[in-house]
Parts: sequence; structure tokens; C-alpha cells
Amino acid sequence: MRKNTSKFLSHTAAGYMLLISCLLLFFNETCLSQVTIKGTIKDSASQETLVGVIVSVDDTVNTTTDLNGSYKIKVQKGTHKLVYSFVTYNTVATQITVTNDTVMPDFALHSTSQGLEAVVVSASMYEKSLAEENVSMAVIKPSEIENTGAREMDDAINNVPGVNVTDGQASIRGGSGWAYGAGSRVLLLVDGLPELTADASDVIWDFLPIEETQQVEIIKGAASVLYGSSALDGVINVRTAFPTSTPVTTFNFFEGVYSNPNVPGDSVPWNGQQQPRFDGFTFMHSQRFNQLDLVCSGNVYSEQNYLEGAYDQRARVSLNLRYRFKKISGLMVGVRTSYMYQHTGTYLAWENDSSGILRPLGGTGASSSVVDGIFLREAIDPYINYNAPDGSRITVQGRYFLSNNSDYGSTDGSIAELYYGEAKYQKDFKFHLTITAGVATTLNTVEAQLYGIHKGSNVGEYLQLEQKFGNLTITGGIRHEINKVDSIVGSTPIVFRAGANYKLAKATFLRASYGEGYRFPSIAEQFISTTIGGAIPIFPNPSIQPETGYSAEIGINQGMKIGSWQGVADLAAFNSIYKNLIDFSFGFWYPPGTPVSEQMYIKWLGFKSVNIDNAQIKGLELTYTAAGKIGRDVHVELTAGATAIDPINTDTKDSVQQYEASHPNLSSSQKDSLQKTEILNYRSLYTAKLAFELSYKKFTLGGNYRYNSFIVNMDKIFLGTDPQFPGVEVVPGVARFRELHGNGDYIIDGHLAYQATKIFKISFIVKNLLNRAYIERPAYLEPPRNFTLQVGIRF
Repeated sequence: MRKNTSKFLSHTAAGYMLLISCLLLFFNETCLSQVTIKGTIKDSASQETLVGVIVSVDDTVNTTTDLNGSYKIKVQKGTHKLVYSFVTYNTVATQITVTNDTVMPDFALHSTSQGLEAVVVSASMYEKSLAEENVSMAVIKPSEIENTGAREMDDAINNVPGVNVTDGQASIRGGSGWAYGAGSRVLLLVDGLPELTADASDVIWDFLPIEETQQVEIIKGAASVLYGSSALDGVINVRTAFPTSTPVTTFNFFEGVYSNPNVPGDSVPWNGQQQPRFDGFTFMHSQRFNQLDLVCSGNVYSEQNYLEGAYDQRARVSLNLRYRFKKISGLMVGVRTSYMYQHTGTYLAWENDSSGILRPLGGTGASSSVVDGIFLREAIDPYINYNAPDGSRITVQGRYFLSNNSDYGSTDGSIAELYYGEAKYQKDFKFHLTITAGVATTLNTVEAQLYGIHKGSNVGEYLQLEQKFGNLTITGGIRHEINKVDSIVGSTPIVFRAGANYKLAKATFLRASYGEGYRFPSIAEQFISTTIGGAIPIFPNPSIQPETGYSAEIGINQGMKIGSWQGVADLAAFNSIYKNLIDFSFGFWYPPGTPVSEQMYIKWLGFKSVNIDNAQIKGLELTYTAAGKIGRDVHVELTAGATAIDPINTDTKDSVQQYEASHPNLSSSQKDSLQKTEILNYRSLYTAKLAFELSYKKFTLGGNYRYNSFIVNMDKIFLGTDPQFPGVEVVPGVARFRELHGNGDYIIDGHLAYQATKIFKISFIVKNLLNRAYIERPAYLEPPRNFTLQVGIRF
């Protein structure tokens, strides 16, 4: 028995050895029969290399081009079919017979875009045609920023349909009202990194590198699965430019002046003196030094504002370095740094709506509501990117963001530091599946008289799958996140997203999406305790809860072509639900058990962040973009959009319905008045945007139109209608101004440019052409008509 067993083991071992030898022989033969094909893909017009071109062999996705536009594939000897495809470019197919390593001639792909087929990365974290996304998005090009004379990024964003920026607070489709810099439901990114401050989670718009912007991408709808907290209503991602094969240097100088506002003459403090004005310049230089890419840029700005006591002086410089490894194809490391010094006088509220409409509440003395301050901002962003030959992409990035605020004459200084890190993996599989996974962590440290000393941390992990079945693309994702402030651990939400996009015809795309979102309250919203300019208190709310919700949307994107004209129309219906919506509210915040009296109301009157239990915003949005020619020489570009929303506090709505049911004899006017109380504060129900440009030879003429309907509701204390103290207005004149301007506001801007030479361009820009007096939030007159002369140099 033992002998037979030994014999059996001997034969088995011999069999295994024979099998292994055969496998090794087969493997060696296979390796010996493999050869390498490599090459470079370029744009046919610019001759710039293209990154991310899909290269497939025999109908199987093998790789994508790296940061140098190059690719490398191992194949068996013999005849193969190679296909090169890229978003908004024609697909090229060729057949090749290889017997040894082969270097292919450079392929030049021809763009099929006429300027309307935008390519975006923010919604899926990789390049994709805008029409193929399953969420609504908008894109801002650098020319739109330059031509309209936008001095800060929020100026340009205000021209996007469905998007408004009120006093620095970004709102997408009515998701936010006015919060005076406390928190944001729209997450701002620069090259995918969060730009919100560590203390107030607010946006520093003038810190953004407007002069080196490649494209701004705006996601309309909850995007927390990929981007986490503060992406409850959407994302604004500012993508910066990198050098091309040709060095580029730009300068942009501008000088501007304000007209007298359309208000009573005795309210203009500079009458008979020099008009308030502004000036500044931007610069940018980008260049490749072999494998090293360099971009440096800067901005200098000075303004004596049209509002008395307000001013702005700042200087910012940025440096972006990227090294592309030659011996390790697809590997890149880099670092971006930015630094800004700013000295400002920030204006809060007017004295009244007549003689003091340009003067600050409390005058210009010690009790003024104008806050003087010095601000230092610094950001350091290192990163590593690796595009592997198998099509997978690995990204590791970090950020250090310092916000140092010092206010004169008060104890409102703060030092806030944000540390951020993220690791992301993405891979395209041959069966048209794309996986995106990552982990991100944030650490906030805040030391301030405003808030005290606090530490916050956040850790989140996410996974998204995208599968394509012919003309149908389906997306699903999940994220888990843990938030902590000091020793208190916040809720740990698990959120989901799902979406689909179906190409119904050559230029017709149907889409549907569902996305959940959340936002943890900022340290400022929880712990702030101060007065604004010594005039109006802000109270803390340590018990405030995170807000959560979801947005759902269905839409259709339709391309059109008539003669030389091409256009894209997009129609979307959306619905957003919020729970524990955080509202920065103005009112009386008596501690429990405190006797209420009119004599004591001043002590407890001010701002406070509070939770609204439930809210809903539903609506429709229609946008249209077109380009074409009038005659033979006039080129036209047009963008238009209209958004209608129904923003409701659903708890108030339930109370109103119960009241109406118990009071059946109410008149129609009484019912209408009650129903208006359901509308969320500081929202315009209807907005419309229009932008056009006509180009003839060296001349360009353009204009922008913006309409915001009348804001139905705002904090009652501004209107003198608070039920506790009827007739008491915290700031005089807001109610009267609203009565005189009850039909909404429309603003018209215009610009005329002349391209004198290849490198020299001069522009004349006018904003608020009709010099309309209007407000977008209480007690703050928006800019009157102003003129800008702008000189651009590019070589």
C-alpha cells in the first residue's frame, strides 16, 4: 500500500512538473511573440497633444494617452485593428500588421465641436461630453470672463442661468438665500480641491485665480457622493490651465469709474468731488521647460467703493509647477501655491433708504457697521497623478489653506487652517465599466475671539460605478462620512446617487438623476458670538443639526442645426427636498425663561443660524446655446436661460393649510397673503439670463441681461412686520424701498472690443447700463452704472 502510494505521488509530481514546463514554455512563446506599438496623438488644428485618448486594439479598450499624449500597447505579432477615440473628436480606425516593435506615425484627430459641445470632468471625475452627463451642468469659458470685465469669479458666475451669487453666497436653483458668509450649500473647488474656509465654510471669491482659468464647471444638484459635505446643492469647479507647447504670456490692465447712483442727490457723499473708481491688472505666464510645466500668475486690485467707507486693496500671486516623468510614462508630480494680502472696509447696511442710502448704519465713526480688516490667505496644494498603461488613473492630492483675519478696533480676528488629503483610483474596463473610488480626509483648526478654539475633522470614502450599454449609460454611487467637532461626533450619513443617460438620436439625449446630499454646520454657525461693526449681534447655536436632502431631475438635451447655425436646447424638471435646512435668520433670540419686553429687545436682536425642519424646491429650467453667422462676416454666439422655482417651507405650508381649513370664510386675498408666508426667504421665483456676442473682423460687441423677480419674503424684522414688535425696523427704509421696487430687477451690461493687433486688444465695458437702483439683500444698494477701460496683451 505504501509502495503504491509512493509511486502515485511520484507520477503526480512528474505530471505537475510536465504541466508547469508546458505553461512556462507557452508563456515564453507568448512573451516572445508579443511586440510593442507606441505613438502620439495630437489635435489637427493646434498640434497640441491630447491627453486621455482611448486606444483600443481589436475592439478591446487597452489604454489611454498619457500626459504627453503618448501611448504604449503590447500585442501579439500579426494583423490588428487600432481605433483612436476621444470626446468631441472624430474616431480614427486603422489596420496594421506588426512583426516587431513598431512606432506609429503621429495621429491627428479632428475636432467635431463647433464651440457648443463642451467637455467636462466634474460630474464623473473624467472627461465626458456635457450632453452625455446625467445631471444638469453649465460651463464658463475664459473668453466670457475676460470679455465681460469680471473682476472676481462671482461676477462671471452671476451670468449663468439658474445660478446667483448674493453678497458672496452662491445659490443654485434657489437652494440658498442670504447667509452673510456663514456656510455654503454649494461646494467651490479649484482643480478638484475644496476652497471653503475652515472656520465659516465661506468662499473667498477674490482668492480664485481668475486670470489662469481654463474652464469653470457647475453641477446643478446634490453631488455629495463624490464631493462630500457642502455639495448639497451642487459644485462649482474652477479648472486652471496648463502650458501648451507654445509659451503664453498675458497682461490685462483696467481702469473704472462709478456713476452717480439713481438715488436722491443729497444722498451722494462725493457730489462735487472725485467719482469713486477702481483699477488693477492681472498677469499670467505659462511655459514648458522639457518635462517641467510652469504657470505663474497674479492680480493687483484697488477700489474706493461707491458705498461710503467701503474700499478694497489686494494683491495675489500664484505659482503652479508640474513635472512629467520621461522614464515613467504617465507619472506626474506637482505643487500649486497661492498667497494673497488684502486690506478692506466691508460695508454691512445702509443708514436709511433716502439721504443715507450710501452711508453705513452707525455712520463712519466708532459705531459704524463698516468693518476694517486685514486678511491673509495662503494655499499649498501638492499632488501626484499616474495614468497607467492599462487605463487606470491614480491621484493623490493634498491642501493646506490658511485664512488669517484681523479686524481693526474689535476683537473679531481669527486664524483658521484647513488640512485636506485625498486618494482616488479610477479604471476603465474593456466591457465599458468605469470604477471611481477614493478616500478623503479634512482637519480644521480654528483659533479666534469670534469662535474660541476648536478642532474639526472629517473622513469620507466613496465608490461610483458607471456602465455603458450601447447608447445607455447608467451611474450609481455611495459615500460614507464621519464628522467631528471637538469631542462631539456628528452624524455619519450614507448617501447614494443614481443616474442614467440615453442617446435617443444623433443629437438627442435623455437623462434622469437622483442624488443625496448633506452639509455639516460650520464652526462659525455653531460658535460665533460677535457684533457686526459694533451694531448688530450674531448669536451662537451649538445645538444646530446637519442638514440633509436629495435632488431629483429629468431632462432632455437636443442639438439643432439649421444652415450655418448650430444650437443646443436643454430642458430640465427638478425637485429638491431638505431636512433640517440651516437658515441664517434675523430675529429676537431670547434665552428660555427671559421676560420679553420692548425695552430689552435690542439686547437679543440679531442673526442666528437655525434649522428649518423641512423644505422643498421644485421647478423648471430651460437653456439654449447657439452659434452661427449673419451674412458672411458676422459671427454670433448666444446663451439664454430661464429658471422658475417653487421654494416652500413645508412645515409652514402644513400650518397654513390647517389654518385655512379651520377658517373657511377667508377671502382670496387673505389666502394669498397666508400662502406667501410659505415661501423661503431671499428667493426670486423667476430668473432669466441672456448673453450674446457679435464678432465682425476685429470688432466684438456683446451684452448680458439678468432678471430676478421680486423677493417675496425676507426676515420680518427688516420689514417692521415681526409679530412681537410690529412697526419696529432694525434698519430703516427696507420695506419702503421694496414697495417702490416691487416688480423685480433687470440689469443690462454691455461691452465693445477691438483687436488692434495680434497681441493687443482694447475693450470698453459698461455695467448696469440703465443705472437701476436695486437691492439683492436687505439694506445694501447694488453697484450703480460703472465704466471700465480694459487693455489686454497676449503673446
